Amino acid sequence: MPDLTESERQFTSDCVAEFLSYANTDATEQVECIYRSHAFPNSRLVLKVQTKPATYALKIDTEAPDTGRLRDEFDLLTKLNIHFEDNPTTQVIRPVYLSDTNSFFVTEFIDRPTAVDLIYNSTDDDQVAQVFRRAGSWLNDLHSRQLPVSYAFRPKWMTDSISDLLDAVPYEISDQSRRWVNIMFAEAARLKGIEDIRVFSHGDFHGQNLIIGQGKTIGLDFTEAREKLAVYDIVDFLKADIFRGGEASDVDRSGILKRNKDMFFRRYKHPINTEILDFCIRGRLLKDWFFLHQRRHDCSEFEEHKRERLGIRLRQVFG
Repeated sequence: MPDLTESERQFTSDCVAEFLSYANTDATEQVECIYRSHAFPNSRLVLKVQTKPATYALKIDTEAPDTGRLRDEFDLLTKLNIHFEDNPTTQVIRPVYLSDTNSFFVTEFIDRPTAVDLIYNSTDDDQVAQVFRRAGSWLNDLHSRQLPVSYAFRPKWMTDSISDLLDAVPYEISDQSRRWVNIMFAEAARLKGIEDIRVFSHGDFHGQNLIIGQGKTIGLDFTEAREKLAVYDIVDFLKADIFRGGEASDVDRSGILKRNKDMFFRRYKHPINTEILDFCIRGRLLKDWFFLHQRRHDCSEFEEHKRERLGIRLRQVFG
């Protein structure tokens, strides 16, 4: 679990005390930090607060009073809970309390595995396939919240990002991947301007933000929610598939195992452009691989494993 500095301990203690006062209880059994943001380590934390009546997640952002980030997310969670209240399988985490300063809020804590826990660690391919099916069903329901609109695909941001990352990798990596990049750029030129659908999107739909409950699939962390192309949420989730084993014949042109991708689309029914989706998945895998080869980036043990898995999939899909 992430460690807290002395100043963070004082601040989080004050947050917990404020919430306990609201909840009219002082029966705290345990408080622990369960998450620290990699991108914003000094301002964004999540605590697990265990009391005798219930266990809660307390989400902190010390910059939120200025940005309104947590206030907006809490408001959206409230609306989504109402929107999905009659849906027996698709749920979002239940909001409980927003601080007066907007620097933290509290939700229920659900002690169930996330989709990533199962995709990364399960030895049962059938169980993992069901995770992909449930994720597709959940996202289909979220993307149905409002009518989709037609929107022209603009791949320049992705090709620019790939170019920038390519400039910062060792020569042997850029040399072996040059053909892959050329394929991607040619495809980007062909797909530019093709119509796809833009929907209300989660915005950060990776597997850690989806809890696999008993009969329910529960989404969380909506700070990046906005309207965008539907394929980007799908890419964020499907890319976790790289941690599953498979032969080249098991992988489709996107770089994802055919079995898991097919299961995702068992319940996801919005009419997306599959060529754009496959292009975006390959682009994301390539970007992640380049990022983990940056000359100034020191990989953790997990990142080294991820880099290896990305390389395997990229070689499988590009040949």
